[in-house]
Amino acid sequence: TNHITNRETNSSIYQYKSIRHQYNYAIMVKFGIFKKKSKGGDAALSPAANAKTAESVVGIHIDPPSASMIATSNSTSKSRRCDEETARDELSENREDDDNTAFETTVSAEEDTHYGSDYEESVPSYDEETYDETYDGTIIHNDISYDGSLAAMDAVGDTKKFFHKDVVLHNIGENQNGNGLVIRAMYFVPKPKTEDDIVVRIEASTVSARDVMHCRGVGLSRSMLPFVPGYEVIGTVQTLGENAKAEGLFKEGDRVAGLSLCGGGNSRFISISGSRLVKISDSVKSTQAVCLIHDYMAALKALRLAKKSGSPFTGMNILLTDGFSPIGQAVINLAAMEGANIYCCADENKHSYLASLGAKCFSKEPEAWLPSASGSFDVVIDNSCTDSYSSSWFALNQKGTLVCLSPVFSFDRNYEGGCGIIDFTELQQKWAGLKAKYMMPNTYFFDTIRDFDNDREQYLQDLRYLTFLLEKGNIKPKIAEKVSLEDVPDAQRLMIAGRANGTIVCVPWIDN
Repeated sequence: TNHITNRETNSSIYQYKSIRHQYNYAIMVKFGIFKKKSKGGDAALSPAANAKTAESVVGIHIDPPSASMIATSNSTSKSRRCDEETARDELSENREDDDNTAFETTVSAEEDTHYGSDYEESVPSYDEETYDETYDGTIIHNDISYDGSLAAMDAVGDTKKFFHKDVVLHNIGENQNGNGLVIRAMYFVPKPKTEDDIVVRIEASTVSARDVMHCRGVGLSRSMLPFVPGYEVIGTVQTLGENAKAEGLFKEGDRVAGLSLCGGGNSRFISISGSRLVKISDSVKSTQAVCLIHDYMAALKALRLAKKSGSPFTGMNILLTDGFSPIGQAVINLAAMEGANIYCCADENKHSYLASLGAKCFSKEPEAWLPSASGSFDVVIDNSCTDSYSSSWFALNQKGTLVCLSPVFSFDRNYEGGCGIIDFTELQQKWAGLKAKYMMPNTYFFDTIRDFDNDREQYLQDLRYLTFLLEKGNIKPKIAEKVSLEDVPDAQRLMIAGRANGTIVCVPWIDN
């Protein structure tokens, strides 16, 4: 069949994209192999009906057999059986040669399963030079094999042990609330894209606010298409480019953390520059370690910028402008270890949860809390940019320190970008940054994305420290959900609705 629905996920539609299989279908139609149900049992469709069916389903025109062919076919049953055997032999040979088959899952917000004319035919786009068809699967184990929910697997054969999958966005503007994301599945393992690249078999990646905004077209250029979300990954080195191998920093089997510059993490494999990878301990869980790369690292750096001569925060008043975000919860976790008095802003329905973490809560709107709290805080960490950092600065005492984190991604604003996002209303973004940097005393402006490139040695040392705290059980990242690749669009919708409590982690080898 050309179109196969996943019986486990009603919102998924699997489309065969192989021209080879269209040709196979034409062969079977030509020789009357397809049958239809009737009250009297199975009956072969007429050649003309078969040709018409093929044209409507496959989308290609097939000339019905001529009268002489029909007469010859009906002359003897023996001749008919020979023709059918010939067709099946050719079909079998085509299937054995069909190593370039790709499936694509279109994920929609509807929960009904659609059939027939609702499909949109497209040809899978990939560079064959980027994929390794000779990979023997020596590092791939039994947990990689697909669970068989696709009946199409039988059409290609059971000899394949694995296939590569990712979540992809093809066009800017088509992904509203995750509806434009599709699952792309291929019988390939990627090769390193450049000589400096390393292919990593991904164990876990993040589904972040940055991903959501890029998938909605904010900060995403057409040159980045097709776009695969996911910027932070944990995985194992699979293969190395020639330069990466000669450099000797990594070898096959090394466990690494990666920070991609252009996404690609919501996938089973990623080709990433060796300069964007760092080794991590084998003893930490991948789903927890991936939360350290951005959320806990940003929290650690923000608190470090706020410290006075390295003194601890014991007894100091710290305010977070968004305590419910993954970074906010990481700040609460780290600051509580030093005995700080923690305050945070959040929606009222989040107050009871944040209170259980040891934080005192304010309303999200500055006008509700600023009149009574003005000049009360030793440290304010602004990770929401609600009013271009003005309320945060007025909340400080005379010797207080303001730390502004960027970029900030907000789903409830009607804008083409966000505070700290380069392509959003340039004047507003520049004004917020310049005001924080030059017009507010004791203010630090910290870019959470460029931190790795600014000082890689310090980043590596900080990651070792956070990994040590994780191994000792001193910190425990809050994981909102562990999702499969098929569930990434739903996970993005969960974030947009504000219902994700913690970091959403994508585990690409689990079934949805």
